[in-house]
Amino acid sequence: MDSWLNLLPPCLSILLAITTRQVYVAIFTGIMAGSILLSQTVIGGIADSFNAIAVTFSSPSSVKSLIFILIIGAIINVMQQSGGVEALIHQLSQQRSIIRSKVSAQLATFGFGFLMCLEGVGSMMLVGVVGRPLFQKFKLSNTRLALVANCTGAPLAWLVPFSGAGVFLTGLISTEVEKGTLAESPFSYVLNALPYQFYTIVILAMVPILALVQKGESLALDIQTDHKSLDSVSASSSSAKALYLLVPVIILLTSIGIITYVTGDISSAVYLSGFVALIGSGGYFRLNSVAVNTYIEWCIQGMKNMLPAVIVLTLAFSLSRVSGELGTGKYLASLFTGEIPSGFIPATIFVLCILISFSTGSSGATVSIMTPIVVSLAVSAGVAVPLSIAAMVSGAVFGDQSSPISDSVIVASSAADCLPEKHFVTQLPYTLAVALLSLALYLVVGLSV
Repeated sequence: MDSWLNLLPPCLSILLAITTRQVYVAIFTGIMAGSILLSQTVIGGIADSFNAIAVTFSSPSSVKSLIFILIIGAIINVMQQSGGVEALIHQLSQQRSIIRSKVSAQLATFGFGFLMCLEGVGSMMLVGVVGRPLFQKFKLSNTRLALVANCTGAPLAWLVPFSGAGVFLTGLISTEVEKGTLAESPFSYVLNALPYQFYTIVILAMVPILALVQKGESLALDIQTDHKSLDSVSASSSSAKALYLLVPVIILLTSIGIITYVTGDISSAVYLSGFVALIGSGGYFRLNSVAVNTYIEWCIQGMKNMLPAVIVLTLAFSLSRVSGELGTGKYLASLFTGEIPSGFIPATIFVLCILISFSTGSSGATVSIMTPIVVSLAVSAGVAVPLSIAAMVSGAVFGDQSSPISDSVIVASSAADCLPEKHFVTQLPYTLAVALLSLALYLVVGLSV
């Protein structure tokens, strides 16, 4: 199939998600529409739409992502229930007087996201767990917290060359080197592309800039008020208790580094390190007089808290796979990769990747589809390959951040305890503004080289 119908499933999902605010229904409707188009019969398509969800669980990478999110949910709940979050924030805001205002609260929350720079989901979740009590204390909205989480997770992951996303991109470029399309080492292209990732750089820098300029938004009506008062909890917290938050993160990051060094596979390292952190943290809390049954209950409750996000992500993965089988991304690419003046190629790549990523809700899927196309187009047109790769990544990240059916929107809103549709609406003006600026930069750079 090679027609506008390729675009129907993702466009239908996005339209319904925006108009009905029922994310589950919107994404499943897109899956069903895509399955009907693939089957070419209504009855067969409806049956295939249910099978499409089951097929998602046959993908090891998808299942590992879902399990990792459950593990992160467990670890985060352990941090909260143990009092580690309140204790650390008490150290920073009361004893050390580092966090004393809306500005410092946002900057500190943003900074914690860098502790998990190797994995976008982990970064967003850590921003959420640290930011919720801080944002409540300083009367900042959870929609602002979702913005901070989303602008930290994916952009940071794609800017760190040894992160999961960076290794993934290096692997895709390695294929082009093996084919003879490119001559230099794959990692050199990834490194040289970093300065040209205009969107990811600017959107990441936007968080501290907004904190300094706007001082933060007022308390929104949707912010949860059932948390313990930070001041009342922190009064009884000790300095040692702050380790209850730091130890799980330290174990996770250390194990990622060790396993990656031993195996050379950062994707598997991130997944396995989740289990190491869960078990290691259990041992640490047991040594600190937390009963095993209590720790297990904390973990199970944390996983339960993540179930809505896991369900939506499962549907999003299924829609992405159905869109891939329809050739949605390749069809969009074919519309744009005709005779294009070389100076406009970086900007064209950026816009095309925005459309694909916004339609599929996945930066990874977009980069997978577009890497061979982008590399071939850049080489044949004589455009700098790192610049073209950077434009591809920037466009993919915008769509992933901004689409109402993307995993980043779902995870960031879950981390901030915010409705996905509210996060989408409040974030879009910021990401659009940065995208327009990035487009202008790609036009200027493309026409000047």
